Amino acid sequence: MTKKKPKKKKKEKSLNYKSLTFIGAIFHFIVYLLLDLTFYNDSLFWLSLLLCGIIFGIYFIKKMKLLNPDSYKKLEGMKLRLYMYTISFLMFIGTSLLFGNIINGTILGLNYIGKTEQIRNVEYPIQKIERHKPIRGRKGIRRNNPKVFLIKDSNLISVKLPERYDSDKNYDEFKSIEMELQKGLFGFEIIDSYTLKK
Repeated sequence: MTKKKPKKKKKEKSLNYKSLTFIGAIFHFIVYLLLDLTFYNDSLFWLSLLLCGIIFGIYFIKKMKLLNPDSYKKLEGMKLRLYMYTISFLMFIGTSLLFGNIINGTILGLNYIGKTEQIRNVEYPIQKIERHKPIRGRKGIRRNNPKVFLIKDSNLISVKLPERYDSDKNYDEFKSIEMELQKGLFGFEIIDSYTLKK
């Protein structure tokens, strides 16, 4: 009986980490879907990633005793220090992506769900359109989209269009883009549709 109890505890802990990773993946997918469709605040996006990395990174580093030399048996000296700092750095990156995406995904998701039905048409002058750098995966090139640079509220911003980049299409001839925008729950505008104009 006494041997079975610790096994149950280990299973519960591993399930908690798995569920946390699964939740993080869901919110990452929400960010992936909605970020390009929303005029989201870049400062808020990066600040949430940075703060989550620092706060949760320090918490998990202390909890898992990653900077404690006694936690490592076979390493010593410079190799030990390098390994500890590398693991701690990866922990900061991991917590930034996991918890940062949970925050950004929650804001983007609620903003999208609570959008108003009222649509307003706005036309923006295009500064340039370039081919968004593709990410190569196992199934070929993904997110091969045109990236539009436009001026909104006196700021130069970029928007990745949902359409696939067409090499036969002359994007230089488009001078403006007309967008149908809906106001989200938190005030971040959502692109309902768009039209490239010559």
